[in-house]
Amino acid sequence: MSKEFSGEQKLRIVLESIIRNIPKGEQSRKYGVTEEEFQSWHDHLIQNGGKIFDSSMQSLSGSKRQKKKMSPTAKFFLSLSMLTNLGLIIFGIVYSINEENNKDEWVEDNPNSIDSPINLKDSYEVQETPAKKVEASSKKDDTIDTILESHSQKPFSLGDEDDGSENLMALPESLPAPLLLPPVSIPEPANEVSFMGNSYKGRHVVYLLDVGTYVLEGNESVQRFNKTKEALINSIITLSPNSYFNLVLYWNLREVAALGKTLLKASQENKKYAIDWITSLGDTKESIKSDRNQYYPKESLSFPPLTGIIGPWYGLSTAISYDPDLVFVLAGNVPSYDRSEVPRSHYEGLGKINFEKLKGSRVELSNVDSLTRETAMKWFYAITPISSIPSSESEVEAIALARLGLTSNDSKKAVHKPLAWNKAFDNFLSSLEVGFDRIPQTHFMVNLPKYVSWPSPLLNSVKEFAESSRGSFSQNIDLP
Repeated sequence: MSKEFSGEQKLRIVLESIIRNIPKGEQSRKYGVTEEEFQSWHDHLIQNGGKIFDSSMQSLSGSKRQKKKMSPTAKFFLSLSMLTNLGLIIFGIVYSINEENNKDEWVEDNPNSIDSPINLKDSYEVQETPAKKVEASSKKDDTIDTILESHSQKPFSLGDEDDGSENLMALPESLPAPLLLPPVSIPEPANEVSFMGNSYKGRHVVYLLDVGTYVLEGNESVQRFNKTKEALINSIITLSPNSYFNLVLYWNLREVAALGKTLLKASQENKKYAIDWITSLGDTKESIKSDRNQYYPKESLSFPPLTGIIGPWYGLSTAISYDPDLVFVLAGNVPSYDRSEVPRSHYEGLGKINFEKLKGSRVELSNVDSLTRETAMKWFYAITPISSIPSSESEVEAIALARLGLTSNDSKKAVHKPLAWNKAFDNFLSSLEVGFDRIPQTHFMVNLPKYVSWPSPLLNSVKEFAESSRGSFSQNIDLP
């Protein structure tokens, strides 16, 4: 809101702009008024300034007419008034002479003058004209000539009232500078993924979950599978909106389904799709079979893996095709897949396969002599941690014979020929189109039934790849 100015102040502001050739916009900012208001003062002065002289002439002719009609009494008082004025003029001349000697002190005592060099810091020139004493009377109407003569010598007086307008002529540089607001610190978006109590750096992540029916075989397998799904859901929930992810389910040798054809934004909607898919799997073989391929099956994926890549390598090839930063492989006992669900075409690229031996053959227990049983037990003791060895020797014998493809009772057991896992790993490596420096960091979490382990070619190749990709390998970890 602009300040209230008296008529005399408005006149001085307009005359200062005219005499000093100050632009209208600069003069308006200087005294805190709008350009329209300043222009109205300027126009009013130009249009009505001449009336001052008209009124003076009318007053003069009226005085002449009154002189003709002046009475003797009036003449007496007029003479007395003239003598009084003459005395005042003489007094004023003497007083002015005395004050002339102190003009330097007057300048020093008024450092805040509008035209003082302290206030004039820009292109305005400092006026060095002698200072004159300000008349005390506020009732006297100055003429335009008097205003023009005195405007550059001293600031006009606004009376005893301290309304802050005594520095109307001050320049904007003399005003206090506004305080700058401190910069707003914007936190960097999260660039990490939390999984099973650990944090991993990366924005693009693929979760690879083994959903073969074999994950539900063995003691406590259902409980372990449910905890794995719960840990997976918790990781997806905590993903930053700045992240991208995909969920890939794989089973048997060459079966896979994904949540999307590409990495998906970690939005609430996409997270919900992934969580609904995981929870729909249930904890039975029938529910897993019916719901594991409800999204994008392998036929709809853009980059199907080459032949000869099976098991976890098939799922990992699909995950790497999304070009992620991180891959989490949650694997089960894939070597014990259901062979009735696997077509012969899935064995291509693995070399010559004897499908009769692959389906299994029967071994008579009577051929298992005591030396074989004792050797099996010693082998089992050598490879098994002490904390995992059963207390009963009969149970140790049964487990050892089962691990060797035999059994300790009178029934017959199908013995399957192991697959060429070394060949599968070589096929997987040859299919990679990037160097190891660009392979995503891969972390394997393997859950196997008690007293069961992967074949050495598969286990060693998985550990080797995890180490090469700057990832990790863990087996049967204790889930929360």
